[in-house]
Amino acid sequence: MDHSTGRKYRLLFLTVNSSYSHSSLALPLLHSACREVTNWEWLRYDMTLDSDIMTAVREICSFKCDLLVTNLYLFNRTKALEVLSRCRTILPECSIAAGGPECLGEGGADLLKSYPWINTVFRGEGEKIFREYLETFDKNSSAPHSMIPPEGNAVFQEWESAPSPATDPFFVADKPFVQIETTRGCPMKCTYCTSGGTLPRYRTLEQVRSELQILAAKGVREIRVLDRTFNLPQERGAALLAMFRKEFPQMRFHLELHPQFLNDSLRKEMTEALPGQLHVEVGVQCLDAEVQRLCGRNSNSQKVLEGLDFLCQQSSFETHADLLGGLPGQTFAHIIADTATLMEHNIAEIQLEILKVLPGTPLRELAPLHNIRFSSETPYDVMMSDTMTLEDIQHVRDLSRLLDMTYNHRALHQAVLVMSRECPEFVRCLLEFFHRAGGNASVVWNLQKRFLFLRDLCRCYDLKQGAFELAYHWLLAGLPPEQGADEYSQKAQNIPFDAVLLSGSSECAGARETRFCTLASKEKRYFLAYNRKYALNLPAAVWVTYGKASEN
Repeated sequence: MDHSTGRKYRLLFLTVNSSYSHSSLALPLLHSACREVTNWEWLRYDMTLDSDIMTAVREICSFKCDLLVTNLYLFNRTKALEVLSRCRTILPECSIAAGGPECLGEGGADLLKSYPWINTVFRGEGEKIFREYLETFDKNSSAPHSMIPPEGNAVFQEWESAPSPATDPFFVADKPFVQIETTRGCPMKCTYCTSGGTLPRYRTLEQVRSELQILAAKGVREIRVLDRTFNLPQERGAALLAMFRKEFPQMRFHLELHPQFLNDSLRKEMTEALPGQLHVEVGVQCLDAEVQRLCGRNSNSQKVLEGLDFLCQQSSFETHADLLGGLPGQTFAHIIADTATLMEHNIAEIQLEILKVLPGTPLRELAPLHNIRFSSETPYDVMMSDTMTLEDIQHVRDLSRLLDMTYNHRALHQAVLVMSRECPEFVRCLLEFFHRAGGNASVVWNLQKRFLFLRDLCRCYDLKQGAFELAYHWLLAGLPPEQGADEYSQKAQNIPFDAVLLSGSSECAGARETRFCTLASKEKRYFLAYNRKYALNLPAAVWVTYGKASEN
């Protein structure tokens, strides 16, 4: 408190989220940790990447704060710094401080050098160091260019016993999802990760239960667990899954797992998972053993694939897998092979991204050893290395876009799977055909154009099974039969007695104005019923017969 005037200091925390549906834990975590520092009035200002900058500046400056604080991430750095730089011009006496992942390691020094109007940068976990900063804050002697701590990144040792951020008044519970931490740090030593090698700390099961009870009382239904590796330790992960299933069946949990570590307890809980309660992301990154070694991950690829097999056999949840392009020692051939392998294992989605060389990660220092050239500005993406050319990296970007448009799309996924099984070099052929069609990382094709692209690919490589499956899914998507399924579909009079109902209501078969069409291959025949009363443009019901279908 400024004892000469008796007034409190005023702090405004700026949050810049990627969209309205997101909210940051940084503010409630810091405010909760500073609850005993009573000479500060806390305010918040929320904006998104789409928000108008000058509207934000005008409103922030109207509060006439003593301290402006923000949390800088890869995605919001540019926007947040532009807002704060303009606020500095209007409020030259106001102190400005920043923390977050962009301030880790050498990132903090780079910020102070590039933006001299920033007074203070906090590196690492901020709860303790920010509290100490507020306790000793003096507006009249705030030293510019201070970095806290001066060396290394701070670790909040008391985190395990700290109050849940869900109890803080600044916690936001009215967004589509909220984030929680049940662990901090990670036992893995991935050189590209800001948590790699950081001492793991764990909340007790009772602490997690209490936090979820608070969130449930607030009406929260969607939870994103921020733990880097949720299933380590494995028995703890299994106990949490049992808790989710038995005590919080109304909630849905987004988890990040390492597929290598699935013991019997974890497998039992995943087998018993409630339908739709879990969304599982698995970090594969690269399956090559030497690449794993060079990036410090050291996974056992055989055990990873065994884990993926198990996860993909579960019907109560989908499994999405992450791949990275640009890792030390990695080639474009690795990317092609790993993508093909994940398709073979029927992963629901393949998320292929370019490696980012983040501030504060060991990879920053190791990058020259592998001639890794990366952008000096966000998102710090790799552009080339000693094993991948600039063209290779661009091809990874193109393949990532292509996977999102085809394999990862629900209407196309099954057809692409059939094509991949029919063509031994499918991934390479898919990308080459994409390039011949003028495709690249920036194209935007509607669903019909994606279907037609894949139809042309089937014709080019004589993929008869893929073409048939594509025609079937064309009809399921409600697209005009005469444009994409005319080679396979024909009118039918009725539904055979031995047909098995796949979807929809069998009642429509006897309704007035129902019309039928059929698609046949050597192995099966589909029958689709159309009636506008039941569904507009889409099939009202679908049946299948196997082998030689009966026509009566």
